[in-house]
Amino acid sequence: MKIVVVRTGGFAGLTRVWSAQVSTEEAEQEWLPLLQDPPPGCSGGPDRFVYEIMVGPATVTLPERCLQGRWLDLVQRVRQGGADGS
Repeated sequence: MKIVVVRTGGFAGLTRVWSAQVSTEEAEQEWLPLLQDPPPGCSGGPDRFVYEIMVGPATVTLPERCLQGRWLDLVQRVRQGGADGS
């Protein structure tokens, strides 16, 4: 299953796209449940990055300050192991 991370915003307003392919089993057991339970109370700020995370049909948009714990693990995994589509 494909995982896509799109980062937008920041001071220059640039968009970066990363993607990685993972097994359906890994996506269904680790990452889809995470997207079904986004962190509450997250809001962005000026000149900050915003991340759109897509795992199969599920999509979540999070401001940079909410990328902690497993969310940060997911984004780092895709950035390190995926294709850079900047």
